[in-house]
Amino acid sequence: MAHWQQLTEFVVRLPHRAGELARLSAQLRTANVEVLSYFGPSEGRSADGFHIVPADAEQFREFASKLGLGTWEEPCFQLTAKHRGGDLVATLDSIAQEGINIQFVNAFETGGQFGILIWVDDADIDRLAKLLSAT
Repeated sequence: MAHWQQLTEFVVRLPHRAGELARLSAQLRTANVEVLSYFGPSEGRSADGFHIVPADAEQFREFASKLGLGTWEEPCFQLTAKHRGGDLVATLDSIAQEGINIQFVNAFETGGQFGILIWVDDADIDRLAKLLSAT
């Protein structure tokens, strides 16, 4: 069974210049802000900003405020478990069977563990939490 938690994703606009991500990463490290995931294009048609999922949303809010970073927030869900063939598919199937539309997913497997971040429509947040709690 996968462990799950609801998290907050923050989207930050970064200037499209060499070193901006390295600068932000160094500032996060200095402030001891633990980041679970970050990703995103910095330019182009799909570039709405750089996506950061911190372990502690309130700590990240304080960090962003001190730096004057403009951010916006979205709820997301993190699921982690020992990687066994078919578990990820079974999880996605159970979400689909409940009629919950996944807007975006970021999945990975490493060292025998899998992790997945899932974003759903705002109207489906409580339904997904209930489904994950029941499994």
